[in-house]
Amino acid sequence: MDLATIAAAVAGAVGSRVAFHPLDTIRTLQQTSVATGYRLPFAQYWRGLPAAVGFTTPAFTIYLVSYRQAKKDLEPYLGNDTALNYIASGAIAEFTSSVLWTPMEVVKGNMQLKSESKTGGTWAMIKQMYQTQGLKGFYRGYWVGLAVFTPHSIVWWYTYEKMKIYLKSTNALNTSLAESTSSSQDLTASQYAIASAVSGTAAGTASNFLDVLKTRQQLAIADEVSRLRPDDQLGLWKVAKNLIREVGIVRAMFKGLHVRLMYSLPSGILSMVIVEKLKPEG
Repeated sequence: MDLATIAAAVAGAVGSRVAFHPLDTIRTLQQTSVATGYRLPFAQYWRGLPAAVGFTTPAFTIYLVSYRQAKKDLEPYLGNDTALNYIASGAIAEFTSSVLWTPMEVVKGNMQLKSESKTGGTWAMIKQMYQTQGLKGFYRGYWVGLAVFTPHSIVWWYTYEKMKIYLKSTNALNTSLAESTSSSQDLTASQYAIASAVSGTAAGTASNFLDVLKTRQQLAIADEVSRLRPDDQLGLWKVAKNLIREVGIVRAMFKGLHVRLMYSLPSGILSMVIVEKLKPEG
C-alpha cells in the first residue's frame, strides 16, 4: 500500500479523535452508567486522549490499509464493486486491526472514568493495569469486541461503498454526455460526508447493544464501575443481565446510542473526508 494512503489514514485518525474526544468520554460514562449527564469537569472531557491518539493512529491506519489492500487482492475472485468483496474486506480489516483497538478502548475507558481526586496520567494507568492484571487486562472484552465490530465494519463498508456508487451515478446523470469525464463523477467533500453519515448511522444502530456490553465488560474492573456493579466482573452474561435489569431490554438496545452517534458520525465523517480527499481509492 502506498505512503499516501497511510498518510491520509493518520491524518484522518488524529484529526477526528482530537476534535470529538469529549463526546466519546460522555458516551463511555453513559454506557457504563457512571454518569448520565453532559456536564463534567473540563479536564475529564479530555482524559484518555493520549491513549486514544497513540493507539488509534496505528489502528486506523492498519484498518484502512487492510481494507483497501484486501479489496484490491480479492477483486480477481469476488469482483471489485460487489457485496461479497465489501463484506470480506471489512471483516479482514477488523481482524487485523483489533489487536490495537481493544487495548486502546480499555486504557482510554479507564482514564475517562477517573474521578477528579485521582492523579496520574496515561502511562501511570498503563503501568498500574499491567501490574494488577497483566497483559490480559488490556484485552478484556477482546472477543465481544470482535463480535461487535466485525459486523459493524461489514455494515459500514457495504453501506459506504454503495452510497459512493449511488452518488457517483447521480453526478454522472447531472452531467451532460458531452461534458462527462471521469473527473465529473468524482465526489465532493459533502458527498463523502453524506456517505459516511448514512453508513455510520446504519452500523452504529445495528451494533449498539453489543457495544454497550463490550464497554461494560472492558471496564468492569475499574473502581468507578466495580462500586456500582461488582458482579460485572463475573462475565459477559452477567453484564448483560445487569444491563437489562437496570434499564429494560428495549432501552438496553439503544442505551447511549444518541451520544454514540453524536461522537461517531462527525468523527467518521471527518476521518473519511480527510482520507478520501487526500488519497481517493483507485
